[in-house]
Amino acid sequence: MDQFEKQKIERQALNGKMTMMFGGIFLMFSAITSTLMYGINFFMTAQQADKGVAEYVELLKKAGVGSNFLRVAGVCFLLVGIYEIIAGFITAKNSNRIDKSLFTMKIIISLLIVEIMMQVYLFFTGLMNFGFLFTAILLPLFMLWGVTRLRKVAKADPERVYAAKPAARDKSRQQSAAPKKSIRERAAMQAREDDGEPKQ
Repeated sequence: MDQFEKQKIERQALNGKMTMMFGGIFLMFSAITSTLMYGINFFMTAQQADKGVAEYVELLKKAGVGSNFLRVAGVCFLLVGIYEIIAGFITAKNSNRIDKSLFTMKIIISLLIVEIMMQVYLFFTGLMNFGFLFTAILLPLFMLWGVTRLRKVAKADPERVYAAKPAARDKSRQQSAAPKKSIRERAAMQAREDDGEPKQ
């Protein structure tokens, strides 16, 4: 493998890692602040309407939907939100693991299928919000692009485990810290000699 190919592989590894980490973290944030909140609001609204609270009964009448329909929609949002959190966590956690890129890719593809099914359901029920398309479709596609970078690295270098090789980085840090320790020791010995203490 020539130098150009090595540089290309390193760029792919770095791009894949950063894309997956950003996508996974953003997906978890979006799931907690948006998807789960929609599910909770729908479910609680249906519960309050079933209890006969006038405000919520009137709200459902104006929307032209029943409490059972709204409850089912809320449960769907909650389930999708939980899966988004799981998929986002796995993607971010494995963003530096080339050896787990195939498993991560399967998780992202399954997430994309779930999101498409959810959007189809929302479209036919009249609850579709175009703001969801970013986190539901574009974000998983962005994450899928990132994991395919790691898959290419895995094919080019099957023995490679990490995208950023943390073990080598930690080793270099330890090596750079070693001389500093010896300098401190020499300084302490010199100070003891200056104070008249015998050299050990």
